[in-house]
Amino acid sequence: MQVRPQAEDAPQRAAPQAAGVARTLDWWTLLLLFGMWATLIGNFALHRAAPLPIVVHVLIAACAIHLAFTIWHEAVHRNVSRYPWVNNVLGVAGMFPYMTPFFMQKRIHLQHHARLNEPEDPNGIYAGGPLRTLPLRYFRGLRYAREVFRNDPRPRSERIADTGSLVVLAVVWGAAGWYGALSDLFWLWLVPVVLAKGVLDWYINWLPHVGLPPDRFRGTRIVDVPWFTPLVLGHNYHAIHHLWPRIPWHRYGAVFKDQLPYLRQHGVPIEYSVFRAGSRPTGLQTPDGLTG
Repeated sequence: MQVRPQAEDAPQRAAPQAAGVARTLDWWTLLLLFGMWATLIGNFALHRAAPLPIVVHVLIAACAIHLAFTIWHEAVHRNVSRYPWVNNVLGVAGMFPYMTPFFMQKRIHLQHHARLNEPEDPNGIYAGGPLRTLPLRYFRGLRYAREVFRNDPRPRSERIADTGSLVVLAVVWGAAGWYGALSDLFWLWLVPVVLAKGVLDWYINWLPHVGLPPDRFRGTRIVDVPWFTPLVLGHNYHAIHHLWPRIPWHRYGAVFKDQLPYLRQHGVPIEYSVFRAGSRPTGLQTPDGLTG
């Protein structure tokens, strides 16, 4: 499969003033990283020292892992720092709780930007059908990943880094088995990952794109609902990200208000109800050509 250039490298309208600022370090994203890891480790410690009902521990861990997407996503788009190595380090650290190699996911995510809502958009696996059937389509994602990496586009350094993260992951699970802690990892890590990913796939992969055409402006919807914004860290303004990928996540809402006339002029879909958005029939296709 041909890999297109990153969408953010293509000519675009001059970005809003908040975008593209050369930041030494985005402290808001760093705070998310620290908060995520502190909560995950603290949850394990609490479970060992003074355990709460297991459902409480599962929900605490799921809330922590919920932050992971924003961390690695900012690193993919070089929004954490002007230094590439800082973005890569935070990307790996942010992705690890998902038990997924960072650079592999980075390549797949940038294909989503380059092929937005086209038949070969990897996000079509999630947005190419009704929400109720989403879990049934996950195995298509594995098939897509195998196809993409049949002729692996990653540089050697990225392949080594991804392999290293998988080795560390295997060591962690192996050590847990050795010390009789597999049950802890299952309830405090694996189950929360499944829950967090299910929620993420709804509000990031399905809700912003389902039923929309392969168009730079009309292909991503905004859900302008104030109470929803803090729960999803501003990603309900997802069209802002697709139009200006170098804008950090904590500026989406402000840029939306500033650019509202421009967005309306170009037909960006804007919804004012979480539950009505995405209710239209879909016409998207998954990367393997199967409809949802």
